[in-house]
Amino acid sequence: MEKGLRNIASIYRRLLYRLCGRSTTDVLSSWYPCHVEDPTKEETFGDVVHPCVRYIEEGFEGHKWWMAYTPNYGDNAEMENPRLCYSDAKDGELPVEWQFYCTIKDKPKEGYNSDPTVLFNEGRLYVYWRENYTSGTHALGMSRATFGCYVENRQVHYLKEAQLMDLYRHKDKEVCPTFLSYRDKPRAYAMDIRFCSRIMYHLPKRLEQKVYKLLNYTEALGLYSRFRCHGVSLWEGDSFEGHFNYMKTVRFRGRNRLYQPWHMDLFFAPNNQTDLYAVVQSNINKADICLAKSEDGERFRFLRKPLITNQSIGMKRLYKPSAVVVEGKFYLFFTAREKSSPLLNRLYIAPLAWEDIDDT
Repeated sequence: MEKGLRNIASIYRRLLYRLCGRSTTDVLSSWYPCHVEDPTKEETFGDVVHPCVRYIEEGFEGHKWWMAYTPNYGDNAEMENPRLCYSDAKDGELPVEWQFYCTIKDKPKEGYNSDPTVLFNEGRLYVYWRENYTSGTHALGMSRATFGCYVENRQVHYLKEAQLMDLYRHKDKEVCPTFLSYRDKPRAYAMDIRFCSRIMYHLPKRLEQKVYKLLNYTEALGLYSRFRCHGVSLWEGDSFEGHFNYMKTVRFRGRNRLYQPWHMDLFFAPNNQTDLYAVVQSNINKADICLAKSEDGERFRFLRKPLITNQSIGMKRLYKPSAVVVEGKFYLFFTAREKSSPLLNRLYIAPLAWEDIDDT
């Protein structure tokens, strides 16, 4: 009975994708598992989610490949405490082996951490992360905020100000931020997402759970999603160590109607500090990983074909991607769950020649 229902759901999804023009073919054809050193493996089981990978040509403390991530085994938000690691892969080799560098932020007494991101600027390696309903956000009178630090000799130096702040629970303009310098101006880019209607937080708990369950079905049917991505939010600041001001939100172009973008990471085109690319997780569930391009640093247009689809990879819970281009090679990093380990997020890398990226 259960197998029959899964088959019906699969057939329905393929039909829905065809009707809505959501592509079932992808660009990348090979991917490789990564091993990340985990100092708390007894608790976190080597889980990796929300990776943010950066390649530093001149190196930092003798290492070129750097990555921040959080564990999240079994969707346990209490584990989402950002860590920093590095890889010493030689030029031309895949960075599949990662060594632990330091913990960026420990578990808060209340609330949880999420969404780390890395920036190398003027010789400093910065790591930013989000806090949700923590004592730090409460002190600011906010629901969520993005905080930062820089690291040196395995020591963490926390910045005095919060970089991004958001007041509301039901919507959030700083989901999964990326910090970079665009035309010599410090900027942050993030997802602007409405999680649900404001009224949901005022429903009795039992009724709220039933409504959420119903909305999960309507989302799976492609009828209605309680998540709404309004687009890319732009923030500007005077310094990467200070506060950023929200400027505006710009909608994605060429977005399939079944996509409600969830997380993303940004990188510049090779030898070009004007063209920006966003590598995007298309949905919170049943996701594709796609590329979107901006030629003006604001308006992002989805490329025609996804890089990887939830169907083609043959695994579950395809999640937040990160990407870099090094010496003409495009490297996509993403996490997914194997069917044999449905609670464990594993890190994978998928390489491709940059010239083979289809920009049509």
